[in-house]
Amino acid sequence: MRRIVLALAIGAIATTSILPGGAAASGPAAPGKHIVEAECGGLGAVTISVQRPEQSRGAGQLVGQKGHGIPTAFSITLTDVTTNAVLFTESRLTGGGNAHRNQTTTSCSGTAFEAPASIFFEGHEPPGVEPSDIIRASFEVHVIAKP
Repeated sequence: MRRIVLALAIGAIATTSILPGGAAASGPAAPGKHIVEAECGGLGAVTISVQRPEQSRGAGQLVGQKGHGIPTAFSITLTDVTTNAVLFTESRLTGGGNAHRNQTTTSCSGTAFEAPASIFFEGHEPPGVEPSDIIRASFEVHVIAKP
């Protein structure tokens, strides 16, 4: 579960950024892809297509317009919204912080997942989390925009 959340966040985040303006969704995601909405540093809402969690580690494609984003750093936070408790947080830097250090990045954030704990944890809720609690996986990612 942790790996899936992290992978989803990475993919969501990775792609999220860069080109100005919102993108119009162009129907359901292609096979093997997941559609994610994000807010990017003054550019507003964007829609991105990323690899599904078990496969994501790379760039995300903007939906409805040309461009993609390459992730350089990301973080994910898993929160029990009902109790306002942070359950998990993790951050990673591409190349240990040395990759792409001379390129301009854009910060993007969004919600990768939000559902009852019973769905998110598939009936194996951690101590202190009730099945009816709402769980949110939010992300922040820094990406290099490529038109």
